Amino acid sequence: MTDSSALCIMPMALNDLPQVSRIEVLAHAFPWSEKLFSSNFGTRYFNHVLSQGEQVLGYYVASQAGVEATLLNIAIDPSEQGKGLGRKLLEHLLQLARTKQIEEIWLEVRESNQSAHYLYDELGFVEVDRRKGYYPTAEGREDAIVMCCYLEPAA
Repeated sequence: MTDSSALCIMPMALNDLPQVSRIEVLAHAFPWSEKLFSSNFGTRYFNHVLSQGEQVLGYYVASQAGVEATLLNIAIDPSEQGKGLGRKLLEHLLQLARTKQIEEIWLEVRESNQSAHYLYDELGFVEVDRRKGYYPTAEGREDAIVMCCYLEPAA
């Protein structure tokens, strides 16, 4: 079991990309390239890694446009899944968004990713639309569920 007292969530740095890319390949059937990750840095992005010591266990990539943000990518190392680490990352994203006065966080999730859909529901995301055939699969395409979390301002 991961020792949660040693967990740290920090802004993603370019030197984190080899570990992030390793997790991406393990966690996703159609992974982002390291080049795509490196193109998602800049003033409108807020990307974070969850690590234990020097080891990256998970990450998220998000972008902001005005009072809206989009969660572009999130993953936990498959060997660490089921330990609440995805929830920790999402709670961090929600809190950070509130401090940035973001009012809405948008995301898309594969229809087949029931565990992620359940977690998003628990954290206040609601389904607002579907994109037919959005994601590639080994057998063809599957729908994306578009979800949004409407945030209350930080106290």
